[in-house]
Amino acid sequence: MLTPLLAKLRALIENIAPGPGILAGRDALALQTACCGLLMEVAQLGSEGTDRKCKAASQAMREEFGIPNEELALMITGVTRPENRLTSYHGPVALINKGYAPDQKAQFIERLWRVAMADGEIDMYEDQLVRKLADLLYVSHDDFILAKHRAQAGGGTPAARAHAEIKQ
Repeated sequence: MLTPLLAKLRALIENIAPGPGILAGRDALALQTACCGLLMEVAQLGSEGTDRKCKAASQAMREEFGIPNEELALMITGVTRPENRLTSYHGPVALINKGYAPDQKAQFIERLWRVAMADGEIDMYEDQLVRKLADLLYVSHDDFILAKHRAQAGGGTPAARAHAEIKQ
């Protein structure tokens, strides 16, 4: 009888004043959700090839965070609900700027490019959004262009990235 009461009390205290482990977990989940939201924004632009772009966004999330498919499906469902769609890029961009080093931001831009290219072309709205996000993430123009070229060089697979880097 005392054990369930203590467990409830511990849960209440952790909710009010979470420990460092819980805070780190919340921060990691917030960063993952921010990245997922931006990837899905790119995936849902336009009407052509949305399924392929959504699959590319899922693949990008698996590569970036190693999220199991079940959890990833729940996260994608959550960020694509109409009431959860982004109305501003400020929140997700601030989380990524806080949590990512410059090279990680450039890799994220490459992932955005791969999602945009998943249907075989980049329309002007996809190009505009990826450019805007690169600017907001303080990715240099050189890194922005290199990320685009790496994505074009073969979908951004590790072998294609190595091949693109050797060419440069």
